[in-house]
Amino acid sequence: MKAKRLLSLLAIAALVMGLVACKDKKSSSSSSSTSGTKKYFKIEGANYVSSSFPQSTSDVELDVNMNSSVLAGGSNYVTVSSPVAAQKVLVGVSGVSGYYEVPTEVRGYDKNRIEYDFIMIINQTLTADEFTVTVAILDENGDISQTYDVTMEIIVAGTGRLQVSLSFDTPKDVDLHLFEPNGYHIYYGDRQSYNGGELDVDSNAGCSIDNINNENIFYSEDAYVEPGTYTVYVDMWENCNEDYPTNFILTVFYEGQILVNPIAGHFAANEPSNYNNLEAINPVCTFRIPDNGQQPPAKSMKKGLPKFLRSLDKMQ
Repeated sequence: MKAKRLLSLLAIAALVMGLVACKDKKSSSSSSSTSGTKKYFKIEGANYVSSSFPQSTSDVELDVNMNSSVLAGGSNYVTVSSPVAAQKVLVGVSGVSGYYEVPTEVRGYDKNRIEYDFIMIINQTLTADEFTVTVAILDENGDISQTYDVTMEIIVAGTGRLQVSLSFDTPKDVDLHLFEPNGYHIYYGDRQSYNGGELDVDSNAGCSIDNINNENIFYSEDAYVEPGTYTVYVDMWENCNEDYPTNFILTVFYEGQILVNPIAGHFAANEPSNYNNLEAINPVCTFRIPDNGQQPPAKSMKKGLPKFLRSLDKMQ
């Protein structure tokens, strides 16, 4: 079985084989952040400063890689490349008060430039059509670099009671799969379950590149969010360009709160295309929905878990 290196947002670690259970997240609802840059996104582990974004004091220029398309309730994997070492990465929204100070840990080096990365979690209640992210670094001498600005377009996507979203940082056909507790499989080939779960964003299908680089499954307020264990897969359906690797982020919101710690993963540059062969890969995680007396729909279907998922369930 092919292993994928998976990373948790709070404790970055490589996962080699086996099933990964998402950890419960006790954080408050994203909707509680209603002003300044917090209205748009949050960055785990970063310090929030309520004042205006600082002015540049040096000629240092950055390169920043991030998606220019995001979903409310989704995420964005950001890589910052600098010619000098940074004490902190500074991240804000143009024209908006407040910014984040992101602690730095060197990710790697690219042509004598130092790389840092972090994850933005987009607020689930965000209603803007677009906003501009501003990035700079505080260097080891206490100087502020030139800013790097990226305008984000908000892609229309469902949120609802349960939302499972995937973002990835390169234009490849990466697919999101969700198995409900009853075994129903929501993915590009079967976009809506009898319970009301729906895949409404499917990006770069068959390497027809749209550069949205996001996928989204949601359950509306009227849908039946079945209690039990859900299983999530992230599949490199087709590696459209083997010249560079791909990082991805999985986020899960339930009843307006982050249900699990956002999970990041990595596909190598030469990752083979998998073409929906889920038996050949590991699930990214499982998560549980509690039984709060939810009433199932009049029309339902019990498909039963596929054999490879039943065997994984026995390993838990």
